[in-house]
Amino acid sequence: MKNFLKKIVLRMLKAMAKYRLKRFKGKIVGITGSIGKSSTKDAVFTVLNTQFKVKKTKKNMNSDFGLCLTILDIESGFSSATKWSWFLIKGLFNCMMKDHSEILLLEFGIDKPGDMDFLASVVKPDMVIFTGVSPVHMAEGQFSNLEEIFAEKHKLIEAMREHGVAVLNLDNELLRDLAKKRGRKSTVTYGKEHEADFWAGQIKQNLQGINFVLHHDNRHYDVHANVVGEYQVFVLMPAIICGVLMGMTLENAIAAIEKYTLPPGRMSLIPAINDSTILDSTYNASPEAMREALKTLAAVAGERRKIAVLGNMNELGKHSQIMHEMIGELAPGCADVLVTVGDDAMTIAAKAKEKGMNEKNVFSFKTSLEAAGFLADKIKKHDVILVKGSQNNVRLERFVKALMAEPEKAKELLVRQEPAWTTKL
Repeated sequence: MKNFLKKIVLRMLKAMAKYRLKRFKGKIVGITGSIGKSSTKDAVFTVLNTQFKVKKTKKNMNSDFGLCLTILDIESGFSSATKWSWFLIKGLFNCMMKDHSEILLLEFGIDKPGDMDFLASVVKPDMVIFTGVSPVHMAEGQFSNLEEIFAEKHKLIEAMREHGVAVLNLDNELLRDLAKKRGRKSTVTYGKEHEADFWAGQIKQNLQGINFVLHHDNRHYDVHANVVGEYQVFVLMPAIICGVLMGMTLENAIAAIEKYTLPPGRMSLIPAINDSTILDSTYNASPEAMREALKTLAAVAGERRKIAVLGNMNELGKHSQIMHEMIGELAPGCADVLVTVGDDAMTIAAKAKEKGMNEKNVFSFKTSLEAAGFLADKIKKHDVILVKGSQNNVRLERFVKALMAEPEKAKELLVRQEPAWTTKL
């Protein structure tokens, strides 16, 4: 009965969302990909919002319900029939009202085959930013391989309006092949590859931010942003490109991106106890993102002691062990101390020791709070602590909160601080 009601509510939301979009006169930008969607969305918003009235997906509301709720400007009723009744009435009212935004910026997330069919049946974007394809959502009932993930996400590009533009990450192999098939028609590419339309070189990073040179049309531009991680160039570049495609000058788009700040839990810098620093990447974790996070820790910490607190990477299915082992192989070269949280993450610890990491510097725990309790009196001045793991059954934001210098700022700085999350594992 519960699933039946859920389907009825979703059908109502879809009908209202489509009705409202029929009257929408602005541009629609869709963002999809395996990782970096939310960060890219916020970076695009930072640029476009300097010259346009932009409405964006809130937080990570990128699924079937979230997409419709964003379009209708309403919230989720979660499991409350009373709340849903009120929000559906409000949604009906809102769908009759004109959306005065100039740009609708939407994030499209999928978990299994067929998910994009629903999303694309609601929205036909004018532009799609495709950030890349990597091994996520590969548990039973989800995707079997990268090609399946690509095929499902590619449906959003196929659903674009006539003359729609695809913005593709040329450093991703599957997207590189897609760019070649599409040719230059309605396609803009970015990456570190010199053949990209926009490419980044001379990348430098530290705890104060990232600098790189953006090359386009035989000209080059200096770009700076107060974000940590070399991989952030793949967040910043599509935002700049989107601004240009919407009519901004390249110089103005670059100036706007300097104001970009990271969403909570995406490699945010947080002051911690004993004058240490936490690199908070607790929002989620995939093998590619975990690898880049470790490389960032090694690059920005300098001579400071480097501590990696790594949790399970969920939804990897039959690939789970080998992916956790891959991270374990990297850990000795990137961290001085390794702390793992969760059963699957113990594989990271085992492989790290096998690859030569001193056993005295490797520790494993079941929960985030156990790890925090153990490490609290061992943090030294100026330590840099990377904290990263999947959200469900790990919840490493609890570790961060326990070691923050100002835990009273948790609601402002950390992910999943809403009441709906407090009782979840």
